Amino acid sequence: MPADPADPADPANDNTAAATALLALWNDVDPGMEAAYNAWHAVEHVPERLTVPGMLWARRFADPAATGQDPRAPRYLTLYGLRDAAVLESEPYQQLLREPTPASRRMRPALCHLSRWVCRLPAGQGAAPPAAPWLAVQVLPAGGEADMAGMPAPLARLDAERLEAAAPLPWLVSAQAGGVEGERLCCRWLAAAPAAATLSAGAVLYQRLPLAAAHAGDERRP
Repeated sequence: MPADPADPADPANDNTAAATALLALWNDVDPGMEAAYNAWHAVEHVPERLTVPGMLWARRFADPAATGQDPRAPRYLTLYGLRDAAVLESEPYQQLLREPTPASRRMRPALCHLSRWVCRLPAGQGAAPPAAPWLAVQVLPAGGEADMAGMPAPLARLDAERLEAAAPLPWLVSAQAGGVEGERLCCRWLAAAPAAATLSAGAVLYQRLPLAAAHAGDERRP
């Protein structure tokens, strides 16, 4: 699904503060829930998260080549820029986990292959990324170096280091867990999709998905 060029993923709609941490989530969804998932995720879920103080920006992506069957290579990737990792322990964020909206409560059991990383960002890389239509991603082991030399020059880059002992989502059961393993996340924002032959080994090309504006209030179950 291509992004709307006027949607709120444009940097003009983002908080101008620079993030120092990154929350990265990969997931698939039950095939029969795909349309409902994208509507919920774009219109309610991600905008709701952006109402939390310290959640500065978000981007949604999908891998057009993903099958939805491999827990090591889920279709969807969502990135959140955080003021710092402590935002995820704050009461506003924890309240969203404890008190899901009715739509979130219905969607949670449909999610699968979910991997959740909390990462540290190097100085100078935490600004809201551009509204580029493509994102090339490499997941690397500790000490691994990104190899994207054959691709076009990126509009922006991000090299995140995974933090240890990040708290798991309290509602997630083991059957829903994914298998994205590594210690570093290297992202390159691209203006156009590169030729497949130029993608480095292990790199995944994601297409940006639309995102509605953040909102201040949500219907909640009593």
